[in-house]
Amino acid sequence: MLRAVLWDLDGTLTDSVRFVVDTANRVIEAHGGSALAFESVGAMTGLPLEEIFRMAWPDLTPDLAQRYRTEYRDIYDREIIPATKLFDGARETLHAFHEFGLLQATVTGKRAADCERILRGLGIASEIDVYLGGDSVSRPKPAPDLARHAMERLRCAPRDCVVIGDANADISMGKAAGARTIQVLWGFARERIDGADDVVATWDDLRETVFALARPAHPILRDRGALGS
Repeated sequence: MLRAVLWDLDGTLTDSVRFVVDTANRVIEAHGGSALAFESVGAMTGLPLEEIFRMAWPDLTPDLAQRYRTEYRDIYDREIIPATKLFDGARETLHAFHEFGLLQATVTGKRAADCERILRGLGIASEIDVYLGGDSVSRPKPAPDLARHAMERLRCAPRDCVVIGDANADISMGKAAGARTIQVLWGFARERIDGADDVVATWDDLRETVFALARPAHPILRDRGALGS
């Protein structure tokens, strides 16, 4: 039975994929590079920033990668985080899952502290039990490490967890970690991703899908258990 929900951030909870693309291109163009197509960068949302910059400069050195990453984060901290908004339906869904008793964690490619700052700034507090990000593990998405770390922190088995995301990296991570996966269609990918167990187009569909996974097949057994009989 489902016990925990592991959330991607950009393109899933927050309407921010365009911010990621535009900020990366600002850094690239500031150093003489050519702006990358939205589709190319958007498909890499959740991966380390240096992977995006290497699309512009395949021979990028570690020192330059660090420099560009710092510039990106300076812009993001100063301009983008204050402008980031939740998708309509995200707040209601986070609250509904929390009230239902589901555990919730973030498994975003962003730094964990940035993710927490964004969501807390948007009034999301008690709904999220664990904030994890790309700096929480040594291997980023699509490796399973981030999802597995969330499972460990929440003390849940893979079969009791679902990963919700909008991009290939999210679905691949969830599958590799042994979790169920749900792809949302309001983020980057608008067509079904190979490997997604479920695909939802609306927040109502998402809530219905998750609650169906979380509710016991025989509610009377749950009631008897709750009575201690």
